[in-house]
Amino acid sequence: MSIQDNLWPPKRSQLWQGSLLATIAHSLYVVADPELSYELSWDGPNYSRQDSQGTRGTVTFAPDRLVAVFRDDHSSRMPERADAPYNLDPYFTDMPEDLRALAHAEALQYVFDEYNSKIAPLITAAFWSRGDTLTAAEPWSQVLKHGAHLLDTELSEPEGAVSAWAEYYGLSDEQVDLLRALFRRKTTIPDEQITLDQPEYRILVSKGSEGLEECRELLLALGIVIPE
Repeated sequence: MSIQDNLWPPKRSQLWQGSLLATIAHSLYVVADPELSYELSWDGPNYSRQDSQGTRGTVTFAPDRLVAVFRDDHSSRMPERADAPYNLDPYFTDMPEDLRALAHAEALQYVFDEYNSKIAPLITAAFWSRGDTLTAAEPWSQVLKHGAHLLDTELSEPEGAVSAWAEYYGLSDEQVDLLRALFRRKTTIPDEQITLDQPEYRILVSKGSEGLEECRELLLALGIVIPE
């Protein structure tokens, strides 16, 4: 699934809702099979994704702002492929100082790697926002090419994203209905805790419960509680 050019520049609110939807969809898969649970996680305000194909990224959601960083191991910007010495600063050109500090305190902590015998953050793309409109130091086509393609589905309109996640995870019709219902409730009352009722729980574990604890942790990060 690819993002349509006319949707850019995207909005912080769009990415936030897309991340909620992705987390619920991922939990519906992980509950039966936790093998790929590492592909999506939350750690406080940090939403982390990887695709098992060499791309990873973290979005730090703060009130009315965010910072997102990505590393695509296949990018020509990786140190082993680049013509010039690696430098983090160009990805943050014109980024406000408070957001740069946020990036170093949060998002960049998830992309450390070894370079020139030192352990340091290593990225190939980044974007940020103050307010609702996302901003980058370069054209969006380059941001997407070098890592932000990881969030293609999160940055798509919700109904299309539902279809994409349903296909990707092989969700049943009942699971898709639950995905839509939980997403709708969470976006309607974002600050209130939601507890799954028994019919919803039965749908949740309809394909198995081996990854129930991983699923519970994922949903709890969104304020969605699975009853004991």
